[in-house]
This record gives sequence, structure tokens and C-alpha cells, in this order.
Amino acid sequence: MVTDSKDPPPNFPHRALIVGNFCHDFLIRDAHVVTESLGGAASFISTVFDGLSVPYLTVSKVGEDFAYSTKQSPIVVANSKTTTFRAFFDSSIAGDGHRDRILKRVVACAPILPSDLPDFRFDFGMAVGVGGEVLPETLERMIEICDAVFVDVQSLIRVFDEIDGTVEHVNLKESGFFHLLPRIGFLKASAEEAPFMDVDEVRKLCPVVVTNGKEGCTLYSNGSQLQIAPFTATQLDPTGAGDSFLGGFAAGFTAGLAVPDAALLGNLFGSLTVSQIGLPHFESRILQRIKDEVERRKLQLMDSCDPGENKSIHRMPEGHEQFQKLLGTVRSECQLNLPASSPIAMEQVNGQHKLL
Repeated sequence: MVTDSKDPPPNFPHRALIVGNFCHDFLIRDAHVVTESLGGAASFISTVFDGLSVPYLTVSKVGEDFAYSTKQSPIVVANSKTTTFRAFFDSSIAGDGHRDRILKRVVACAPILPSDLPDFRFDFGMAVGVGGEVLPETLERMIEICDAVFVDVQSLIRVFDEIDGTVEHVNLKESGFFHLLPRIGFLKASAEEAPFMDVDEVRKLCPVVVTNGKEGCTLYSNGSQLQIAPFTATQLDPTGAGDSFLGGFAAGFTAGLAVPDAALLGNLFGSLTVSQIGLPHFESRILQRIKDEVERRKLQLMDSCDPGENKSIHRMPEGHEQFQKLLGTVRSECQLNLPASSPIAMEQVNGQHKLL
């Protein structure tokens, strides 16, 4: 196994640590391969962080067959293959992008161990395993070296059929991670994953955000519940939407946005992701507009709120609806390259897209 040095890169500002394996993703619609692309929550979140200029370090494992170039080199495990997922869609089934999908893990790379993590501190961490690679002891080590940790519940509750690798779920209490909940910053779950935990019980241990596609998301804390509005999008591929949401949410929150405002930012990136096939591309002009609006919102909050009030999850901050409208205007200006009526099949090889 080849590992990178644990010494921090020169002038690295110790902002974010992303832990989760890169993957090979195959999207198969009506028995035909639509696209093959770089996958894994770490890849989607990295794309969001790159767009928002959030410095980060990734810890990911791949096999010797890894087919893509990435901004940060993963750990290559000798004599192993890269985690591979196949997502099967059936156009005859009306769904929201999840219930009409069967996801199978057909190859699993090695898990990420506590010893694989760096020995220096980060402002926040992202525990975003997709194939069972984040272990309880690895999450515990992340909690020790990060000031706050955002956790995707799929890292904790996914299990895989022994025969064909179909993704299934176990109850959160049976996952081996439940005892760590009081020590994490936020737990994110999709509407399909939420039934595998008691939200009313878990919200007493840590804040919870549940995403629900075109319905937006809901923030839960001990004693409060807030619904955050969605952004309209034409769905081409739901893969990675929740990952992009979590990346936008964490980036906004740690940059100083109020929790509901950070969730709006997450919804925005989720909507931009479902509108594209595979790993999304965010236009530089749109990204700059987003960063400008986030910076203006931060300054507005600093002028209108008491210190620490932005971190409250119990109420909507003043000006939230206006921030939503401004982000909605930016969203409407985003011209998509793929027509909604006939998505162009594409393949991503070595970080480049090409038509199939």
C-alpha cells in the first residue's frame, strides 16, 4: 500500500478533511449504460469545495485500476480494485430519482483506517463513505482531529447484499456508530434513509438535516424543526445530489452563514448536480456570483446578529427569504449544457468528458 505523508502540505490552512473512497460509477438506464464516471461522495464534495475555494485534504483509497486523474492523489492499494457501483434506472417507473433506482456495489476497495488519517488538525471534517469504508474507529479519530465533523448517514448504515451487492440499510442503532452521535456536528440523511433512524431520538443527540429532493430539506434540532425551500431543477441524474448538498451546506456553515442559510446553499448545489449527468461542472461565472452573494450575506448577518446567533438552528434568520431569492436568481441564470428532453450520454475518462 502506498500512502502519502502525514505532514501538512506547505502553507496548508487546515480547513477541511474529506474522508471517503473515490469510486467508478456506472449509470445504467433501461439495461443500457448511459455513462461511466468518477464517483464517490468525496469526488462530489471536492468539486463543490473547489468551486467555493474551500481548501481541503482528501483521504480516499482506490485500486490499481483507478481510471481518473484527481486534484489530490488517493491512496492506491496494491493488488486491489477500485470501489465500483452500478446504478440501475427503469424509465417505466415514476419516481423521484431514488425509488426508481437500484444501486449495487460490485467491487469494494479497502476501508479507511484511523492510521490513514493525517496527524494534524482541521477546522472541520466530512465523513462521507459510500461503500462501507468509514469504520467507527475512523470516525472517532476524525472527531479527535477536527473541530466539527459533518457525517452522511450512508457512511454509517449502508450494508450490501452478499450475492449481488445491492445496497441495503441497517438501523442506525445497530450500525456500531450510534455512541458517537453526541460528538458530531451534523448528521445528514436522505428521505429514503431517515426511516432507518429515529429522527426524534437522534435530534436530541446531534443536529439532523434530512434532504427530500424537490421538497428541499428539513433541519432538526433538540426542540425545533425548520423547512428549507428547494430550487427548481430538471433532473437528469440524482447521483451525488446529496453529496453536493452536504458540501455546500458544510462550506456555508463553516464560512459563517446561519444554519438555514447554509442549508439553502446546500439545496442550490444539489439542484445544480441533479441537472447534469455524472460529476457536475459548475460554471465559473455562476460560482463567482454564488461566492459574492454568500459574502454579502455574511456581512449582513454580522451587522444584524449577536455573536454566535448565526449558529442557531432554532429559527430563521432575518433576511433569509431575500437570500433565497438572490440564490434563485443565480440559479435561473445557470445555462445547462445538457438538454432536459434528451440527455447526451457522456463518458468521463481521466478527468475528461467525451460523447459516447
